[in-house]
Amino acid sequence: MPTCCLSSCVRSHRRGFVSWLDDQPAGEVYTSAICRAEIELGLMLMPPGKRQEALSQAAQAMFDEEFAGRCLPFNEDAARYYGRIVAARTRAGRPISVEDAQTAAIALAHRMQLATRNTADFEIIDGLEIINP
Repeated sequence: MPTCCLSSCVRSHRRGFVSWLDDQPAGEVYTSAICRAEIELGLMLMPPGKRQEALSQAAQAMFDEEFAGRCLPFNEDAARYYGRIVAARTRAGRPISVEDAQTAAIALAHRMQLATRNTADFEIIDGLEIINP
């Protein structure tokens, strides 16, 4: 699950996504180390204060409780898919960010669907099944 979806969990205004997530079987939704890194970076770039502190605590709780043991790494298998994804998107004239390509590669390496609100970011990736919650 990419950053846009998980950040919806932390921010309370995206109830539709949170409802979808609540409907999924416990233990069957995963995230990636890429997503966690993007969220951590976003939090560190926020101005210090109560809002940043509250969001940091919410993110920590989400990763520690909701996704405990289900944060997938970018590994050798994912690296094989990464090259194919970036090359195909580049040839199609649709470049992809490093983070999105890594996220898609992790999903493909684990034969998983990818839930995202940003479906356009993941188009033209052979074999990747996208869910827009």
